[in-house]
Amino acid sequence: MYLSNVKSHHLQVLSLAQTSLPLTFFDLPELGLDCPVHCVYLYQLQCSKTHFTDSILPDMKHSLSLTLQHFFSLVGNLTWSPQSAVPEIVYVDGDSISFRVAESSFNFNHLCGNHPRDANDFASLTSHLVPRYSSTTAEVQYPLLALQVTLFPNSGICVGVTMSHIPADGMSSTHFMKFWASVCSNLGQKTTTLLPDFLPSFDRTTIIDPQGIETAYLNYLKTINITQQSFTLPSTPTGPVHDKVVATFIMDFNNIVKLKKWVLRRTIEQNKKEPYFNLTSLIVTSAYVWVCLIKAMESVNVLDSSREHIVIPVDCRTRLDPALPVTYFGNCIVNSCATIDKNDLVGEDGIVIAAEMIGKAIQTTCKNVLDGAENLFANIFSVESERVFEINGSPKMGAYDVNFGWGRPKKYEVIYIDDDCGYITLSDCGDSTDRSLEVSVTLKRLEMDAFASIFHDTLNNLLNASSAMSLLSKY
Repeated sequence: MYLSNVKSHHLQVLSLAQTSLPLTFFDLPELGLDCPVHCVYLYQLQCSKTHFTDSILPDMKHSLSLTLQHFFSLVGNLTWSPQSAVPEIVYVDGDSISFRVAESSFNFNHLCGNHPRDANDFASLTSHLVPRYSSTTAEVQYPLLALQVTLFPNSGICVGVTMSHIPADGMSSTHFMKFWASVCSNLGQKTTTLLPDFLPSFDRTTIIDPQGIETAYLNYLKTINITQQSFTLPSTPTGPVHDKVVATFIMDFNNIVKLKKWVLRRTIEQNKKEPYFNLTSLIVTSAYVWVCLIKAMESVNVLDSSREHIVIPVDCRTRLDPALPVTYFGNCIVNSCATIDKNDLVGEDGIVIAAEMIGKAIQTTCKNVLDGAENLFANIFSVESERVFEINGSPKMGAYDVNFGWGRPKKYEVIYIDDDCGYITLSDCGDSTDRSLEVSVTLKRLEMDAFASIFHDTLNNLLNASSAMSLLSKY
């Protein structure tokens, strides 16, 4: 994508005392896995260059400075000083974030579509996080947030976010974006919607580590040479993505309800009783997408193994004892994992089996979220030669509620620049006020063609068969 008038700024907060924040055992795994999250919020807006420069951009910068006073961990740098037992985020007076402004003549409506789009079309809409050395201590410092605002004259505005996963999970990063947008949309008003309950909480004192999880993670980090003495994180890709496309698939809420009923009926037929877990929209959608992905990979002869794994994140904030506030800012996610024989997944009742296994995995995780957490890396290594899909995001995050005063985003996308994998992101639906879901998928072109065909055909066949069964049952 061609960009013009690119300007880089370093945006500082207005007033904030020096402070530091040690990482918790929820944050530590990201040191070895850290791949910054790139996401874009696309707003359809008839906006001239003059109005953008004179009005919109100043408001965005001012509101961002106000917001960052409350989200200091995103302005600071990640480092590991000799005085700290764990890495920490340190903010000192004068720290800033990268804030780029650009202009693009690219087709804005093309980016906002659901059809397959080249992943590289989004690449220039976000920035990169570049490590640097401290001028005073010579320690490596890792920035955690970079922003870019791109104007598509008389078409729209893109807010591109690059955020390290180390200081924040998806719930926290969306919290930051909602806060910033709310401040921006309320500038100049006598009253504000920013209530104290919306402020982020950084209190880590109540997070209990009964199983020695922190020690287990620090020991693992030593094996990949991430220590206090050699604090260097893995480099992240910055080049073009090869042969990857991004497409969005809508799970209409009415179809989700029908899919639930079909899975429930098949489960009762097989087990002679209803499932003991709650058959949620997340579960049936994840099961459906997983089965379609496996079938798509099979159809294009992608190498695989006999077992298939799916990982679904579970928010722990309200499930810890004692519970954390819902505004806790940081990582507070554990992963539930379901494993199924591939032949079962691609069989007649693959979706039913997948839903049952995913439901059981999530229920088990929710009952005791930290059970076995110290074995995280051992579990990862045990399946590293097998195929693992991960469901990212959550409709509960409310990505389409980020409103800077120009309305809801026309499109929200998470952009993956890792060249090796396929990715799935679930979010609320931008074009719907009901509980429909958006499923954003990043795959190679040939894989995407197969997935799109299977996704639509399988759903239509299931719903048509279900409707036929309903009619027959009336006679």
